[in-house]
Amino acid sequence: MRYNKHINGNYITAIGTGDGGVEITKAEFDELLSIIKAKPTPSEGHGYRLRVDLTWEEYELPPVVVRDEVTDEQALRIILGEEEV
Repeated sequence: MRYNKHINGNYITAIGTGDGGVEITKAEFDELLSIIKAKPTPSEGHGYRLRVDLTWEEYELPPVVVRDEVTDEQALRIILGEEEV
């Protein structure tokens, strides 16, 4: 089986099996999986991302924008440009 990790800048964004990403050993895959499973619980409004040095970096999540629900008819008018969001 082929193990891999995906890196974006200074962060490990995914691990998996099969094609794609940077090939890693099963031992490294198991270590990464263990680190991911032990991720700290973020405080309200924050998240964590895993750095390539295997440390966690806390970051602030973007604000949640709550919008009113639209009907199917309103959605169609928005798509057709007849109504603005």
